Amino acid sequence: MRIHLSRWLVGATLLGLAAPGFAQPVERDHRGGGGVTVTGGMNVSVGPREAPPAVRDEPERLRVRAGFVWQPGRWDWRNGRWDWRAGHWERERAGKRWREARWENRGGTWVLVDGDWIDAPMAPSAAPPPIREERWEQRNGFVWIRGRWDWRNGDWAWTPGHYERERANKRWREATWENRGGQWVFVDGGWIDAPMAPTAAPPPLREEHWEERHGWVFVRGHWDWRNGDWAWTPGRWEKEHRGRHWREPRWENRDGQWVKVDGDWIEEAPVVQAAPPPPRDERFENRAGFIWVRGRWDWRNGNYEWVPGHYERERANQFWNEGRWENRGGQWFWVEGSWGARPTPPPPAPAPPPPPAPPPVSASGGVSVGVTVGGQPAPPPPQAENPGAKAGFIWARGHWGWTNGSYQWIAGHWERERAAKHWEEGRWQNNNGTWIYIEGGWR
Repeated sequence: MRIHLSRWLVGATLLGLAAPGFAQPVERDHRGGGGVTVTGGMNVSVGPREAPPAVRDEPERLRVRAGFVWQPGRWDWRNGRWDWRAGHWERERAGKRWREARWENRGGTWVLVDGDWIDAPMAPSAAPPPIREERWEQRNGFVWIRGRWDWRNGDWAWTPGHYERERANKRWREATWENRGGQWVFVDGGWIDAPMAPTAAPPPLREEHWEERHGWVFVRGHWDWRNGDWAWTPGRWEKEHRGRHWREPRWENRDGQWVKVDGDWIEEAPVVQAAPPPPRDERFENRAGFIWVRGRWDWRNGNYEWVPGHYERERANQFWNEGRWENRGGQWFWVEGSWGARPTPPPPAPAPPPPPAPPPVSASGGVSVGVTVGGQPAPPPPQAENPGAKAGFIWARGHWGWTNGSYQWIAGHWERERAAKHWEEGRWQNNNGTWIYIEGGWR
């Protein structure tokens, strides 16, 4: 009895001496109910000698809960075995962050370093994590404010995005983190004055799919300038208007300023039976970043009137299809010019083998082919052709072809004009005494 009492007094004395030395962090073990091991002090009890099991997965920790911090679960040593203690939520503390508990092996004994609230650094010393991907849909009258990283209580905390109602003549400036002299500083987002008009061309039209509906017209979507940015207005169905057709809205560059011409229902074009006059010759200079849209004849009040050409700003990966007059069953119709996707050029074709030389024609052959060079017959002079004029087309002249040992005339034909291209006529060429025909084509 005296021995036990003496041991108790000694233990109490040691604990009394050790008490002033208690400091954060506190290290505990739970063997047989647990004692206390103090950093820098003496061991009052002996902890477990086997490592704790792997930490359990807790899906709850992945959830965001405003104003709370998740304290993950841990293994405790109780009554000679490992016992799992589940995690839980703790309310945030201003200027503090939670340091998780951990087990440390010290000289073969596992010691628990308890979790605790510690002072949090006031500002981040490293860049924020990458912005998280968020899924959202366009909502008419609202602006999507992207999520962002905030620095809260010594750690990065994600603030999800949200919708804000649009503000007239305002646009949202996203929040950013900026490195200023090695210090990361938060620049909050806010509403700022929006430019009243665009200074650059609208983006390419979005692709839309629809099927014909009897009695209805599909009005294609278009880009609008709203509150300092391009906003897409999807297409819609409109009931047909008898004697009218829908004219699509468009953006026009007028002296460097982009102006929208609204779409509307207009009277059907009058019947035009007279062919348009030849296009006028226009002089213009190449301007970097722009293309020249040629002038055209327009049918107004029963007469053709000339509409001068103008510059259009280039569009990435697109080319301008010139407008043209087409004759359909004796009536002339104007097809508006438009921007189209630039086709991917095909791979270059392998060079064709040289054509065989035309065989010479003997004097007894009965064929008069004119002058011969090096024993090979030269082609006769081209035949006269009077095709007339056809707006939007060019005449590809006929030529002599070599068929079955004699020259035969191949009549000319019409070719539709191509933007920024010209037709190069085919020709016969004498190559070292051999006549070779070089096909015409667009260059």
